Amino acid sequence: MNLQENNTKFIKDIGWYLFGALIPMGVGFIKTPIFTRYFTPEEYGYLGIITITFSYISIFVYSWLASCLWRYYNAFKTKNDLKSLYSNMFGIFLTASLLLLIISGIWYFLSENKTVKQLIILSFLLYFIKEFIGLYLIIIRLEGKALKYNLIHSSRAVLSFALLYLMTFGYGYRITSVLISVIVIDVVVLLFIFLTSKENISFSIRSISRNILKMLFKFGSVGLIAGFSFLLITSSDRYIIVLFTDMSTVGIYNQVYNICQLSIVALVTVYFNTINPSLNRELEVNFKNSDDLISKYIYVFLLFGLPLVTYFCLFSKEMAVILLGEEFRSGDTIMPWVFISAFLYGLIMFIEIKFKFADKLKAIATGVLIAAVLNIILNFVFIPLYGYKMAAITTFISYLFLFIYFYSQDSAKFFKNYENVKHVILFLTILFIQVVADFIIRKYFFINIFYTVVEGFVFLLIYLAILRRHIKKINVPM
Repeated sequence: MNLQENNTKFIKDIGWYLFGALIPMGVGFIKTPIFTRYFTPEEYGYLGIITITFSYISIFVYSWLASCLWRYYNAFKTKNDLKSLYSNMFGIFLTASLLLLIISGIWYFLSENKTVKQLIILSFLLYFIKEFIGLYLIIIRLEGKALKYNLIHSSRAVLSFALLYLMTFGYGYRITSVLISVIVIDVVVLLFIFLTSKENISFSIRSISRNILKMLFKFGSVGLIAGFSFLLITSSDRYIIVLFTDMSTVGIYNQVYNICQLSIVALVTVYFNTINPSLNRELEVNFKNSDDLISKYIYVFLLFGLPLVTYFCLFSKEMAVILLGEEFRSGDTIMPWVFISAFLYGLIMFIEIKFKFADKLKAIATGVLIAAVLNIILNFVFIPLYGYKMAAITTFISYLFLFIYFYSQDSAKFFKNYENVKHVILFLTILFIQVVADFIIRKYFFINIFYTVVEGFVFLLIYLAILRRHIKKINVPM
């Protein structure tokens, strides 16, 4: 493809993924202010602790399968042997589901609180169905079927929100309705997938192979360590917060953190959904020359990502007023730290993906594990001294360490290129001037929420206008 065709395809694909992400993001932004005014911080605390615990369990039983699918899909497709990959992964999935059921049953019988018991059962059903759909959606993304992926992804968000609204305000359900609404809609989506799927996904017991299982477990074990460590970085602070404060504080921190994640992480996900098919193919068939492609993707990520994360940090207090109930707004001070951490995570992913294809699995596991231990130590030191807001800062420090660790070993030659560094400095200089301008404006004038939104759009337009020549020269291979 020539430059224009590349960019046209990139814009088309990212447009579909962005459209698909904006709907769940919009639902999340609508849902949060509505239900943080309905459910109590304590209810969100229970929900947060239980779902995060299931996330940890899911890392061991499910989530590593997703990294295996991303890694080996193109390799098996090239050999015209996807049936073997599907069969072995499905066998592991069923075994893992049985293990999760046993763990959930033990936890259920050990618990005494009725709400906790209900949340445990519902969380099991949620993760069982959600992880199966998630694996299917990875196949859709790898095949570049952006429209189908977004239809499924968006409909789940919209329909589950509608059902949640009906259950709470129509029938008076409490916090369990958050999980029930998602489960019901995901069951409907699962039936839709079974009835309409044309991806030719088939399974066979005869296709289960000891060698393939060994390969998946070897690669997946590193994915498991990395995934578990990343989860420790992003969520272990909830347990430490509840240890030194109370469940209501956990609820406030968890909801503020989630709304921040919903914005930046959703946009990062859109970007990687767009580039992953071509990036994975390049790493699979042309690894030696992949640095050039990765550098181009990092350049675009910084060009458009830096202004977004800057504006989100700059206007975080106004976002808290719009998106959170009054009891939760005290957490607005942690929002910039979460935004920056999520952005750093996006940068880390470029090198993490390359390491996976280079079989530098030990480097991934070592870096993420050190970052997780660092995060836990810092949380135990600073949360008792300065409160729950330090948890967001320690998460940022852990991601900053991980960014330095990964890029010091392999930056895909991005920061070794003088032109790239010069351009990034230019981006940051423009944004720094805008931050100073905002400080001066607010020192002499009162800016309400409406004018804050206007200011944000004006800043973005100025940024894009100054860098229009750089934007026109972008060449994004697809």
